Amino acid sequence: METPAELNAYNQRILRYEWESLIFLIAEDIDINYMFLAEALKKTKVQILWALNGQEAVNICKSGIDINLIITDIQMPVKDGYTATSEIHTLNPKIPIIAYTAYSYEGLKERLLLAGARECLIKPFDARQLLITLRKYLFIS
Repeated sequence: METPAELNAYNQRILRYEWESLIFLIAEDIDINYMFLAEALKKTKVQILWALNGQEAVNICKSGIDINLIITDIQMPVKDGYTATSEIHTLNPKIPIIAYTAYSYEGLKERLLLAGARECLIKPFDARQLLITLRKYLFIS
């Protein structure tokens, strides 16, 4: 953001879920889970890229596309979410990565944070919870 006025305008759009100028990457191998996330994001008008596994997610991030946020499942084929998160975070530590999983166990959140994720959501979560979490990491102070 160039000026305080531009920063303020950006943050106002984030608060109102007007995200049409943003690009999100969703890394998810299960169609129904992807459809839930895409539907939850529909009202924001964000552009969504879909990676079917962690390796695809890493490749998309290496392609030079200006991704604003990544939502990733942990359990995926080819390359899991932990490994993909770590590699993407090494490539670009500024991209917020929000991980999610259906499996919760001791040390999970710490492991994800060490890999570079900013947050870990445990299923089930609803669309409202998802949007509030994403908004928190898009807002620039």
